[in-house]
Amino acid sequence: MAFTSGLFNSINGDRRYNAPWFASYFATFIGNGVFPNPSTGMQVIAGDGMQTVIKAGKAWINGYYAVNDDDYIMQHDIADGVLKRIDRIVLRLDFSLRELIPQLKKGAFASNPVAPTLQRDADAYEIALADVLINNGAISITQANITDLRLNAQLCGIVTGLVNQVDTTTIFNQYQSWFEEMTGEKLQEYDTWFSVHQQEFLDWFENIKDILDGDVAGNLLLLIEQNQRDIRTLIKNKTNVVVAAANWLLNSEGNRYEYVITDADITTDSVVDVNIQLDYLDYARMLLSACNSSNGAVTLYASSLPDADLVVDYRITRQVI
Repeated sequence: MAFTSGLFNSINGDRRYNAPWFASYFATFIGNGVFPNPSTGMQVIAGDGMQTVIKAGKAWINGYYAVNDDDYIMQHDIADGVLKRIDRIVLRLDFSLRELIPQLKKGAFASNPVAPTLQRDADAYEIALADVLINNGAISITQANITDLRLNAQLCGIVTGLVNQVDTTTIFNQYQSWFEEMTGEKLQEYDTWFSVHQQEFLDWFENIKDILDGDVAGNLLLLIEQNQRDIRTLIKNKTNVVVAAANWLLNSEGNRYEYVITDADITTDSVVDVNIQLDYLDYARMLLSACNSSNGAVTLYASSLPDADLVVDYRITRQVI
């Protein structure tokens, strides 16, 4: 392999630089991925029906540059009646077409589908923006069906500047694992509680059903409906709650910052799970994982003062003692 250098003035055409040379030059100090500002850059969101939308943004692959200045619509094929699939939305650097373009890679139908692999060879180089689950019988795509891959450095990554590329894969995987673990744990607790009390009710009803007359049966129906309403109050979801940067207070004793969210639905018997919305994760690095609930409030903790307002969602689960 020849030793190369540049840039130098050309004399009689002896120093000519083509597009691949410039791409190689830029690739030495600009890493692959999407630009992090704004946080929605190249984000894939749900569209109408079987459509997804790539938001405006910029990207860089192997020294080649691409700009999307408006919503870019991707049309997904119809779902199968029995099997699922996972479509992958990528940015593709195609050397034969001389283009860096978005592409929808349709997944194979299966009971447990996997996303299509990325092509990275002499013909093309792809980075993945999102995986889209197409459920069997689906007639539309929701945001819950879309897995954002932009922070996964192995599949996409964030362009950060000179020399070093920030590896966000571990953070991405840790967040996904924590979310799935917490969601599964709370659902299991609810299922356990419901199955126990449902069986208690069935046993009680079996003992008295032969002595019920019409009026008592009507009253019993009212009690059942009230019980169902009570069950629905066990779990409450709160969304789009603003955590203002100006309202954090320093706790000098604990050497940490604290923020109190007031909410009358929270009690000392509540378990409160607070999730930072994806668009605000970059500003939430200083947040600590612990939070503390009390009557009428939940307290968040941070190791340093956040730089900007955050938007959070949280779930209140009332424990049954």
